[in-house]
Amino acid sequence: MNNMLNNPRLSVSQEAPYDPLQSFMRFNHIALEGKKEGSLSGLVFAVKDVFKIVGSTYSNGHPTWLDTHEPDDFTSSFIVNMLNAGADLVGKTICDELCYSISGENWHYGSAINPHDPRRLTGGSSGGTGAATAGGLVDFAFGSDCLGSVRVPASYNGLLGIRPTYQRVKNDGEAPYCASMDVLGYVAARPDIFERVSQEILGEDTQKPKYKKLLIAQDCFDAVDADVSEAFQEAISFIGDKVGSVESVIVAPEGLDKWVKIFQVVQGYEVWESYGGWVKKYNPTLPPGQKQRLEAASKISLQAYLDAKEEMNRIKKHIEKLLPTDCIMILPTAASVAPLKSDSLEEITANRLQSSSLLCISPLAGVPQVTLPLCTMEDVPLGISLIGAEGTDMTLVSFSTQVTREFIK
Repeated sequence: MNNMLNNPRLSVSQEAPYDPLQSFMRFNHIALEGKKEGSLSGLVFAVKDVFKIVGSTYSNGHPTWLDTHEPDDFTSSFIVNMLNAGADLVGKTICDELCYSISGENWHYGSAINPHDPRRLTGGSSGGTGAATAGGLVDFAFGSDCLGSVRVPASYNGLLGIRPTYQRVKNDGEAPYCASMDVLGYVAARPDIFERVSQEILGEDTQKPKYKKLLIAQDCFDAVDADVSEAFQEAISFIGDKVGSVESVIVAPEGLDKWVKIFQVVQGYEVWESYGGWVKKYNPTLPPGQKQRLEAASKISLQAYLDAKEEMNRIKKHIEKLLPTDCIMILPTAASVAPLKSDSLEEITANRLQSSSLLCISPLAGVPQVTLPLCTMEDVPLGISLIGAEGTDMTLVSFSTQVTREFIK
């Protein structure tokens, strides 16, 4: 591979890395070598195929997008930072078409394989990111997260994953999507690597609170099936003992279903603003789920969007009051373990909707959420999450990695 400078270039090798999990892109592969010395030297990483890298063109999960866009004109700054820290980029990972799904399926490029159970989905839209990391093909990997596109693959693949505070991390060079809520996120299998990457990506918190109370998001646990909720109990007790004080709270007094609808209006309106013109011009072939959601998004009025944005601001203030800096909140990451690929579209859609009530909280409020690989069910991973106050990302990461190390001893 060529040595990386501030203007990274295409690698000498044009072949995608060894890929038994079908997690890497082959049609626009690029690999770059990091600096010889740095805090991440010796580690390799991958990037979801929605970020710009000079020498390539991102596909946004769809061959028509790849064919209708010019080569990338700059490299996303976080990628340059990782290369400068010594890590090697080994490739781009597959994502769902236009990232408008959380299943991890791609009907055009193929779907990544869940290394814990090939019969199950990887979760999406950063499915290749989750599979490559869980399968040991990379040490860590990046994705984007609006409605769980990093958190769900982390949960389904048994990884640590983070959705940072909104705008905490610069995500320049990312495919247009939902500017009000979309963020850069990343995953790692090992707590020490997750913390090392976090130190480079997040930097220091301006506030470094000591957690005094664990808030159990009761309405979130009530939103999942009873056997799923039961699978979390040991981890809840363990984390509660670490903090010392525990309290059950209702996150959404008016109901999580209402919060989901607010999220869908904001997301849908902004996604259609990002993709509507392109969809009308090129009429790309889309999977049923993405097609239906885009059609619904195209009908959202400006007034409905503005009203939803006002509700979003109200939710943000509510969470600020509910979750002071010395508290953390615990909740399921997703509604279940990874669904089976053989499940019907109706079953997968129902699972998505059930998970949405959990996944919409941190993007609506703009607060950080870390997924921890502490639980299992049906012999596969089941992620549990901690949410912290805005701007306390590194404190949350340090606590989460400590808990993970101690719990899995």
